[in-house]
Amino acid sequence: MSTKFAILAALQSSSDFISGESLAESCGVSRTSVWKAIKALQSEGCQIDAVSNRGYRLTAASDEIDGSYIAKKMTALGVQAGTVTTFREIDSTLSESKRQCAAVSSFRTTTGELTAEGAKLHRALIVAGKQTAGRGRMGRAFVSPPNSGVYFTLVYAPKNGVTNPALLTAAVAVAVARATDELFGTHAQIKWVNDVFLDGKKICGILTEGVANFETGRIEAANVGIGINVRDMGFSAELADIATSIQQAAPDKEKVARISRNDLVAQVVAHLLAFYDAWEQDDVSGSADFAGSPDSADSSASVAAMIAEYKSRSLVVGKTVTVNPTAGLQGVPYSAKVLDIADDVSLVVQLEDGSKKMLQSGEVSLHSAEFTQ
Repeated sequence: MSTKFAILAALQSSSDFISGESLAESCGVSRTSVWKAIKALQSEGCQIDAVSNRGYRLTAASDEIDGSYIAKKMTALGVQAGTVTTFREIDSTLSESKRQCAAVSSFRTTTGELTAEGAKLHRALIVAGKQTAGRGRMGRAFVSPPNSGVYFTLVYAPKNGVTNPALLTAAVAVAVARATDELFGTHAQIKWVNDVFLDGKKICGILTEGVANFETGRIEAANVGIGINVRDMGFSAELADIATSIQQAAPDKEKVARISRNDLVAQVVAHLLAFYDAWEQDDVSGSADFAGSPDSADSSASVAAMIAEYKSRSLVVGKTVTVNPTAGLQGVPYSAKVLDIADDVSLVVQLEDGSKKMLQSGEVSLHSAEFTQ
């Protein structure tokens, strides 16, 4: 990790002043290096108090969306990012990724190698501070005001194509939950299949869409859209019952101010790419082999580890929920008790007559209001 990021991490961890000597010792650098790092951080918009005989204190991180910072932070976290494109305002990062993907004739060759076009977009990240037309599942609007949340889409083109989008989406939920807990000291939970909750309310929505190759009939890439409520945004009365922000739910609200939205994006995508890359290495990305490899370089990124964490964070297992058939499918809402989440991320439920059923993510919707406290 670079000196600048090491110094920033140390300042983010405390609300008190930290002496230059202590920073130099903990980061293994000279006092001069600490001073240069502080100046660099201040020039990037971080609000850092510097007081003689007391040291330095970070009061607020720079919150301007910064693609260069995100890419460098991901490298510091040990994951290589693709191209990072940022917007102060956009209609939707997911729509932008689809526009860019539409210009790609093929992501990979018949032997699985990335084409020149595919290489430019594989692992590409699009980030915005505001969306004017954010959207969620089934065409629902996703409220995306400025200076509050962060909205980003990752393009990922697995070597063998996308054959299990639910698995890719579940990994996103775990990556968001992990990053949120690590940065803000929270305890995030997951509402099947793709919402992340704090204190019984939604902080994150996830929407994964495929990019099809019409010549081969294959889903070549996934556009993974993520929206996270970070700062207080003044929810409407209707949304306030079901949604919250990290700042509202975090145990240390001052710490939320010390951590930028860029840090959160980098941490989430670093975890997500670690999952996806480990699966590629084990040749199980999106396939039906859910065991994963226990010999992976990072066993915490294996499919098995991800599924285990996904289940452990579940808000629905053990609860009786209302199952709502999604648009275009016949049926009426019904009650069912959630028994388990299968290794392919299907929901295992028990109906009122005692029979069991496996539900796929595209078949049903569970209302968020059922999980508020």
